[in-house]
Amino acid sequence: MKKQRGRLEYSIMNSGISTGIYIMRLLIQFIARSIFIRFLGETYLGLNGLFTNILSLLSVSELGVGSSIIFSLYKPIALHDHPQIVALMQLYRKAYNWIGVTIGVLGIAVMPFLHLMIHGSQHVDNLYLIYLLFLTNSVVSYFFTYKRSLISADQKAYIVTLNDFLFLLVANIVQITFLYIHADFVIYLIIQIIFTIAGNVCISWIVDRRYPYIQHAKAVKVDKATSDEIKKNVLGNMSSTIGGQIVMGTDNIFISSFVSLIAVGIYSNYTLIVNAVQNICKQITNSITASIGNFAVEADASRRNDLFRRHFFVSQSLAFFTGIELLVLLDPFISWWVGKGNVLPKVTALLIVINYVIQVYRNTGFVFIQSFGLFWYQRIKPVIEATINVALSLLFLIPLKMGINGVLLATIGSSFGFVIWYEGYVVYHYALQRPVREYVVLIFRGIAQLFVAGAIVDILVNRFITLQGGLLSIIIKAFVTLILSMILYILFSFKTPEFKYVLSVGKRFLKR
Repeated sequence: MKKQRGRLEYSIMNSGISTGIYIMRLLIQFIARSIFIRFLGETYLGLNGLFTNILSLLSVSELGVGSSIIFSLYKPIALHDHPQIVALMQLYRKAYNWIGVTIGVLGIAVMPFLHLMIHGSQHVDNLYLIYLLFLTNSVVSYFFTYKRSLISADQKAYIVTLNDFLFLLVANIVQITFLYIHADFVIYLIIQIIFTIAGNVCISWIVDRRYPYIQHAKAVKVDKATSDEIKKNVLGNMSSTIGGQIVMGTDNIFISSFVSLIAVGIYSNYTLIVNAVQNICKQITNSITASIGNFAVEADASRRNDLFRRHFFVSQSLAFFTGIELLVLLDPFISWWVGKGNVLPKVTALLIVINYVIQVYRNTGFVFIQSFGLFWYQRIKPVIEATINVALSLLFLIPLKMGINGVLLATIGSSFGFVIWYEGYVVYHYALQRPVREYVVLIFRGIAQLFVAGAIVDILVNRFITLQGGLLSIIIKAFVTLILSMILYILFSFKTPEFKYVLSVGKRFLKR
């Protein structure tokens, strides 16, 4: 009989494969972005960022349905309760079909207002056709995709990761080929739609093969207790989703409306890099959500707290190393990659890095809220979050005229001024049953260490390494930054139990 893998093995496998694949995805995206800028220019790059933001706002129609149903799948999967799994999957399919239709309708309703979101009188050819293609790609992504939830909840998210990577790779090769033949953004988007559909059809086929009991199952209704739990979680997740999208999904809209479409394009080069690094961190920390959800079914409060502190230590470590690297290298890399004319002021780059660090610190709270199904307890969070963000954005943009810096300060203000603490309270009070002051100490201690280390490394690297321009100088600075960060990190952390645990896991994994 084949031995079943344990949670730790699935966690390492999902994290390892997801991270490796994401790094390859990142390389492909950089190549594609460089070619995109060369053939289509910064105006279309800005338009790409603007429409992506608009559709991310429309995706609040998803309302956290996916997360809520995935949470409900953990227990029946652990118990091999096939009828309950079938019932949940059928519910998920109906919900996502309705969501796709809703986003389509809302997306069409937005069309008359598109010109108001572009600052000045800048003309863009095929504006409405391009938007419709963006909308179509978003809508079709909701069909067939519901089956992904079963693989993810079953701790096999690496299968979805591999599938998506292969289709992304082929799609980008075809898109780049057509850009060389004829630089047409419309054709570029049509190719993207085709491969989005193909990727979803393929993952649907894989699920049917791996879980044959769901393919020809009779219609089954979810029992009332589960249905009530899902409704409660959806309502809680709905508010959280809305708040998150208003905060993160309006940046490009504000910049396009109050600064310029070209500014969106320049800013999006920075966000591409920062989001890529942030997503690598998420691949490492968030890919074990299903394993934590499985663990939550049986663990006591003490074991939950140990797991939280270990997970938080990983998030903190990632924020430490990547935050310092971005602080030192972000501007030089942008200058080398797309030219000095696309480099933002140093203060703006610093605000981008600060915002990035805050979001990485939130990863552990997010994972535990997902894994323990704590959506309902977040229901008032987004109202305050969105109010703070929009109010600060308008204050910094209109009377103070701070441009991109104002947008970033508003996001930092809402995230660090409120959200990170509220999420910590929800996890500590409802999942860990421990005083939230422990979380406050973890956050401030980690940020103080990062602030001190970042200042030391930035001063040393920029003062003593005076190489100018070129990829080689960036690599040398990155290596020196890593060594200095590692020294400071060990000095700060080597005595902590979390450091010793992570070290022991690494040794066990290497032995295997």
